[in-house]
Amino acid sequence: MQILFVDDNPLMQQVISHVLQSQGYQVTIAETGAEALASVRQAPCQLCVIDMRLPDTDGPALLLALRRETGMAQCPAIAISGLGEADRERTVAAGFEHFLIKPLDLDQLLAMVAHYLVELQRGA
Repeated sequence: MQILFVDDNPLMQQVISHVLQSQGYQVTIAETGAEALASVRQAPCQLCVIDMRLPDTDGPALLLALRRETGMAQCPAIAISGLGEADRERTVAAGFEHFLIKPLDLDQLLAMVAHYLVELQRGA
């Protein structure tokens, strides 16, 4: 499964990509919305994990832009936020399937990713 992880924090990038890769997932990291869009134009992903606050955009705007790209219309997305519950309502309205609060519960993140892997395999 190809996962796009969008977060501008280098420590988060390192930790989350390491955890996901240790479980056999392929991870592409983007620091900005522009990098995320360029990445999916090269190769669509099967799951997006997107921080709500990025240097050039916010999570909801990025998700809308990503879903307009070829092969991305139905791509599930998980929002992550350091601001807690304040962002939950915005993520649901934007179309994110799940919302996680930083610091992330890695077991919860892995369970969500595993769920989408099973869904992907069912659809194949």
